[in-house]
Amino acid sequence: MRRVLLALAVLLVAPMGASASELERTGLYLEGSLDAAGCAAEPGGTASANLTSWAALGLVAAGRSASRPAACIAARAGELRSATDLELAILALVAAGSDPRNAGGRDLAAALARQLRGGRIGTTPASNQFGILALRAMRQPVPSAVRATLLRDQNPDGTWPVAPGGDGDSNLTASGIAAAIAAGVPAGDARVQRAVRSLARFRSANGGYALTEGTRPDAQSTAWVLQGLAAAGRRDAGAEAFLRGLALPDGAVQYQRGVRITPVWVTAQAAVGLARRSFPLVP
Repeated sequence: MRRVLLALAVLLVAPMGASASELERTGLYLEGSLDAAGCAAEPGGTASANLTSWAALGLVAAGRSASRPAACIAARAGELRSATDLELAILALVAAGSDPRNAGGRDLAAALARQLRGGRIGTTPASNQFGILALRAMRQPVPSAVRATLLRDQNPDGTWPVAPGGDGDSNLTASGIAAAIAAGVPAGDARVQRAVRSLARFRSANGGYALTEGTRPDAQSTAWVLQGLAAAGRRDAGAEAFLRGLALPDGAVQYQRGVRITPVWVTAQAAVGLARRSFPLVP
């Protein structure tokens, strides 16, 4: 209990965030991941529209242009099949200043609309959350049934789960906070505040956040929590320091200390957390 109370106290602190030079290095690293067509690939891997969407979001968070990855997403729009792929691409295109209604001739907004069934966008709490964020990125209203599903997915302890009724994790709880606020739930609402408090259970003594309670903290979970807190008007000094401590001289961010895997994906998500921004990113 004492550990949880201390963690909650840290959430109220307004610390210094990432310096401009740190975000600049992050942005330069992400730019270096792009090929001649503006598509992103992991080192030694092949490019994909999905990873390029993440790279675009990271570039915008780092204050750099995402016009090249936006062109890649438009050119490869036919690859986008699942609800979450569509939602991520919409978020990236809007952040880059491009129109998702004409992505290489494909209307991603219309494709997303076809994913709405029975009050849920897609089939999971995650796709519903990101669907809400994508709609608000395009300045479209959130259907009341979709908002109700979002709130119904929330567990009594304040977390959001991978599947309705399951144990919550830090990432979906953070994106759930952002989605709830994007859907018009006030930051001071009891449901949002309960979610913010629940994040403390995923926090480690070194300031980082883990995906699930009691596991080792990582960069992506920490970045997601920082985004969720930003949506609610909060910050966490220790989490920001933990995330900065995972940055390497070349601008890439380690997944965990000494563990460098999928660096483009990790770095793109970390950039949004380091910038203390939350989805949707708008130009």
